Parts: sequence; structure tokens; C-alpha cells
Amino acid sequence: MKKMKLGKTPGPDGLPAKYYKVLGNQLSTVLCDTMNNILRGGKIPESWREAFITLIPKPDTDKLNVKNYRPISLLNNDYKLYADIMANRLKKCLIKLIHKDQAGFLPNRFLKDNMRHVINIIEYLEINNDIPAALIFIDAEKAFDNVSWLFLLKSIKKAGIEGEFLKGIQAIYSNQHAKLVINNNLTNTFEIEKGTRQGCPLSPLLFIMALEILANKIRSKPEIQGIKIGSKEFKLKAYADDLILTLGEPQGSIAKALETLEEYGKLSGFKLSKSKTKMLTKNLNNEAKGKLERQYGIKVAKKVKYLGIWVTPKNINLIEDNYTATWNKIKKDLDVWNRINLSWLGRMEAIKMNILPKMLFLFQNIPVIRGPKIFKDWQKALSRFIWQGRRPRIRFKLLTDRKERGGLAVPNLKLYYEAACLCWVKDWITLENTDLLDLEGADNRFGWHAYLWSNKGKVHRGFTNHIIRGPLYEVWGKNKKLLERKTPWWLSPTDILSIKKTNMEEQRLTYEDLLVRSQGSWKLRPYEELKEKLKSWLQYHQINALWTEDKKLGMNEKKSNFQIEIIETKSKLLSKMYNILLEWDTKDVEIKDVMVKWERDLGHNIEYDKWLKLWNEGIKFTASAAIRENLEKMVYRWYLTPEKLNRMYRTGNKVCWRCGTKEGNFIHMWWTCEETKKFWNQIYDEQKKIFRYTFPKKPEAFLLGMVGEEIREIDKTLFQYSTAAARMLIAQNWKNANLPTVKDWQLKLYGFIELAKMTQRIRNQKNAKLNEEWKKFSVYMESNFRNLPTIAGLI
Repeated sequence: MKKMKLGKTPGPDGLPAKYYKVLGNQLSTVLCDTMNNILRGGKIPESWREAFITLIPKPDTDKLNVKNYRPISLLNNDYKLYADIMANRLKKCLIKLIHKDQAGFLPNRFLKDNMRHVINIIEYLEINNDIPAALIFIDAEKAFDNVSWLFLLKSIKKAGIEGEFLKGIQAIYSNQHAKLVINNNLTNTFEIEKGTRQGCPLSPLLFIMALEILANKIRSKPEIQGIKIGSKEFKLKAYADDLILTLGEPQGSIAKALETLEEYGKLSGFKLSKSKTKMLTKNLNNEAKGKLERQYGIKVAKKVKYLGIWVTPKNINLIEDNYTATWNKIKKDLDVWNRINLSWLGRMEAIKMNILPKMLFLFQNIPVIRGPKIFKDWQKALSRFIWQGRRPRIRFKLLTDRKERGGLAVPNLKLYYEAACLCWVKDWITLENTDLLDLEGADNRFGWHAYLWSNKGKVHRGFTNHIIRGPLYEVWGKNKKLLERKTPWWLSPTDILSIKKTNMEEQRLTYEDLLVRSQGSWKLRPYEELKEKLKSWLQYHQINALWTEDKKLGMNEKKSNFQIEIIETKSKLLSKMYNILLEWDTKDVEIKDVMVKWERDLGHNIEYDKWLKLWNEGIKFTASAAIRENLEKMVYRWYLTPEKLNRMYRTGNKVCWRCGTKEGNFIHMWWTCEETKKFWNQIYDEQKKIFRYTFPKKPEAFLLGMVGEEIREIDKTLFQYSTAAARMLIAQNWKNANLPTVKDWQLKLYGFIELAKMTQRIRNQKNAKLNEEWKKFSVYMESNFRNLPTIAGLI
């Protein structure tokens, strides 16, 4: 229940996830008894058999054709809890039962694995242009909805799943009914007799179990020839129902493959859609392509969209078809957003929410960009959008820094791309995925670690001509010394010394296996300890000679951050890698110029811990973007003063707009100007009336929100809102000689109550906390404004 996501559409009973989260303690026992009863062969609740089916249009398709809609089942949350528990248990079995060719819905299998495979296959066929081949992108008609229940249950039994677990699945797939949701109206109930529910956590796992029968059949048939590299043969890849066949000798192999698909369809309900199935060919002339089209009724396409990526027979088109096309759409979006009155922070959030996901998808699936030019162009476009074509007031590097360090977390696309590349390089380091390494390094001359650590890419110049190896090697070369300043523990001398052969499967020993601590230094283990793992005495001496060179660079006492965070873990790799790169990239701005300027203006040092507290806690007192933007602008000294305008444009006038006598620099305009002082003194007096105690008037508290022990804990949130109201009024009247009045401030702060309420709802806070924080202001306002609605009533 704790893992349930809020905001999801509930099922027919209308009970949302929040209902189960709030009442979890009361409901858990009842739900547990119900689920255990089902596993013992009992009946499932009738409400679990029902679903509301809503239709979601597929992107970039004709919405007038009903076939282009995807049915999503809205199921009750108690049923989804049961299905989720069953799915988590089933995954533990399927990770061993389902071949790694299937990348969908199982732990540590990703869409990018399939894309990498397809690109490597095309690249291999480009180099070996004497191998005729066809890549067939299978499209099945309503694959999830047509699976036969009988076939599904037989597949489960065939996999060795029986007993209570089998009964638990049989209980679901025995009698189902549903209603369609059309234009917010429900149709009559109809029975369902086949298919898996799209929306059920179990559905994709059951489907890939049924599809594995077909995959195994294709793999086992010698008449269906795949792409051979040594003793290995690559015939197919799948991501759920997105199946791709990579066939050699296509004239004969396609016939047998289609025959197998038809045979499988008769038993399972699988229906091949030949009109939507597409084929890419390699090393075939036009006559042979035409013959394949006529004979099998499958169109030979110039490009195919596979898992969201446009693929062509030549990998050189990947950037133009994907990166360029996506960025052109983004530029149109930026033009539209420029016409919308977005705030400064809003524009940055638009980049994070709308642009970054699109680019990350490409970075993670096709990291094939070389050189910095394209990233510079992208950064310029984003900078123009953020600053509305005006001169930037804050350096881009400061904008990209993490919020916890005072940045605004604007995505650095170049660093994200490099992070994605280094996550792909991980496979070259671990040497575990031998199928991938054989395919990606089919023409390698040395071991992977020889390229990574011994710069063999300079010896074997053809290594970097590869569509994938080239960009990855370029990024690795740039970041190698940052990631590993000394000899890394993951480095394998045996791999460096090996002469590359196809399908090499021998054990690769790393320095972690080979070294031992002795007399304060690292030494190679004695031969007697290692001889069972080594080929010969000669290999031991070769390793020793290599270690003699590597130890000159030094050996870390502990594993590097790169090895711990990236090489030895499997979750959130991209974000971890990006944070490592970002920390290095922004290291020179850790102590920011604005921090020094604030200390100079205030006349005393501000401890770094206070800045950290402001960024990590102080700025988060509200969810209001407008208030947070004001505080960010204050920290970064956004506002253009007369003195700064004179420096920028040589106006010849540095005098304050308000007092008309002194130089209008930043601290003068915000704090020391006599006119501004009067306003702040009035606000300070009113705050003392509200809180009913006195406290020192520190400029860092009023201008930067650095609230210390001078303000009681219960009053800190209200103090932050009250100073924000004053700052925003000054900003709104920036070039006006007359400052706002106390009444303006009171009404502004009164209006913030709605923002506080929204913050409370967003953060699921209790009403009592809100009442307590604003209670003193309520009393204050009721004594000053009799005609306003009471704050207690508003809250």
C-alpha cells in the first residue's frame, strides 16, 4: 500500500489509492485474509471481475480509425494490490525462465538494450557487406487483447508454476466482464473471454510468458537463420509484443519464420498484421527486395520506427532522423511558449518537464553524437528561451547546479548525454554481457580494457569508426582521468593482455582478484594462490609486468565513487552518473560570486552552512513558484539597479530612483536607502505586533530568508511569508519613487493564505499545522480589518 501512487484513476468502485494509504492499518488484515483465501482456491470478490475500459488513441495515427485506439482497463485498487503482489513474486521466477532476448517488464532489462542490439546488427552488416539480411519488425493485431486464456494457463503450467500460485491466476482468468467508457458514459456490461487486461500489473508478465513459447520455437529452428558471429546466432529481440527478427539468408528464413508465426497464432490467438509489419534489408539489390515484398506481402521500408526510434538500413541517419527531428519540434514548442506569459522559473521548469524527457530518451537509446557543436547550439537556444532573448543575468553553469547547492537545476544536456554514454561504457568494463560484446566488438583486435585503459584505440584506428564505439570512446577519453585518477580496482590485466577472438568466454581477473595488501603496499598475489585461475606461469609474469607499470599511477585504498555508484549498482545509473559529472563541472562555482557580494554588502561573513540551510530548507517553506522565484532572484541579485545599468549601458546616471541623492547599488536599493529603510521599519513594527515579541532586524533574514533562532520555530513560516510579501511589493514598484504602504503589505500577506493552503494540500499536511502557523496573523488582521472574512474561516 505504501508504494501505491496517488493521482491514478480508480476502478469501478471509485476508491482511490489515498483511501488505502490512509486506512491501511484497518484494511490490511481484511485484504490479507481475502488474498490468502484466493490462493487456497477460494473465489475472488465479484468486484475484481469488473473493469471500466477507456480508449487511448495511439500517437501519430488516424483517430477516426477505431483500430488505432489502445484499451486501458480501469481496475479496482484492491484488485491491483493483489495483482501487484502476484507480479512481484512471478518476476523472481521469470528472470530465470524468460530468455534475455525479451527486455520488457523484468528487472534490469531495458528498452535501450534492444535498441543497442539493433544498431549493432545494422553496423555489423554494414561492415560485412557480403551477408544478405532482413530485419522484420513484427506488428500483431491487438496482441494483449487476443491471447487465449487456455493457451496462457498452459504456458504457465509448462513453466512449472503450479499449486496455490496457479490457482491465484486461474481465479482471475476465469470469468471477467467490463463496460466501455465512451464520452464519459458507460455502455452495457459485456463478457470478456480472452486477452490480458492492460492496466493490470500481472498482464505484461503473463503475456511475455505466452510469447516466450514463440521465441523459443524460432530460436530452436535451424531453418530460420539469424545473424551469425562465431558460434553465436542472433535471431530476435522483443520488448513485450514489439518483436524484431534479424534474419540471414532472408529468402528461406522469412518463409519459415512466417510459418512459425502462423502455427503459433492458431494456438495462442496471435494475429500477424502484414500491413503494419515492416522490413529493413541489408546487402540486397532492388530485385531481391522486390521479390521479398511480392512473395511475403511485407513492405520493405526505407525507415521504421522501432520503440520510438527511427531506424534505417544505414546508421548514419540516426542523428538526422531522431535528434534533428526532435529538436525541430522542440524549437516549435519554444516559439509557442515564448508567446505565453511564463515566469522565469516557469520557463526553466518547462525545459525540465517537456524538453529533458525527450532528449533523455534519445541519449539513453542512441548515444551516437560526436563533438560539442550540437550541444552548444542547444544550450544557446535554451538560454535564449530562459532569458527571452535578453542578456543573461546569471551564468548558465550556475543555473545548472543542483538546488541543494544554490543552483536552479536547469538540465545540462551535454552532461546528460555524457552520463548516458558512460552508462553504456559500463558493459565494456564489467565484461558480463558477452553477447553484446561479441556483436559490438566483432572486429576488435584487443580486449575491451586495453582500449579503455591502455589507449589501444590509437593503435587500432578502426575502433572508433563504429557508430557506437566512436562516441562512447570519445566521452570516455574526456572523462577517464576524472572518473579514475589512479589505477581502478575493476581493471582486468587478463583482458588487457588477451588477443581478441570471437566468442571469448574465459574468466577475466581484475586487480581486486589479483592484489593483496602487504607491508603497507599492494602486491600481486603469489603464483601458488592464482595458478588455478591462470593459463600458465608466463601469463603470471605478463600480469606482473603490467602491474609494475600500473602501480606507478598508484592504487586507491578504496574503490572509486565511479565503481561504487555506477559499476557495482544497477539502479538510477543515469541520475547518479549525471550528478558525478555535474559536481565536477560546477566545482569552480561552489562558492558563488553572489555569496561574496552579499557578504561585502552586509559587512560580515555568512557561514556556508547558512547558505546550505537556505537552499535545502529555507526556500522550501512554500510551494508557490512566485514566492520562490522572488527569493531566487534576491539570492542571485537579479534586479537591475541604477549603478548596474550605468555599467551596462553607460547611462551616466547612478543615482537612486527613490532618494535621488546616493548611488543606487544593490544593497542601497533594497536596504540602506532612507526611503526603503522607512518601509522596512514599518514592516518590522507590524511583525512585532503580530508575533508579540521583539527580535533583531537582520538584513539577511528580511532579504534572503536566512531565519535564525531570533524567530521562534512556530513563527518561521509566517515570518518568511511576511518578508516575501514585502520584497515582492518592492520588486513590483522597482522604478517607482513611492514605496508601497503598510496596508498594501497587509493585503498582500492576507492573499498569501490561499498559497499556504495550496502548499498544505500539495504536501498532504494537516489543517492543524496551517491553523497554528497563521493563528497570530488571524488575530492581528481581525483587529485591523473588521470587514475582511476571518482567516479562520478561510482556512
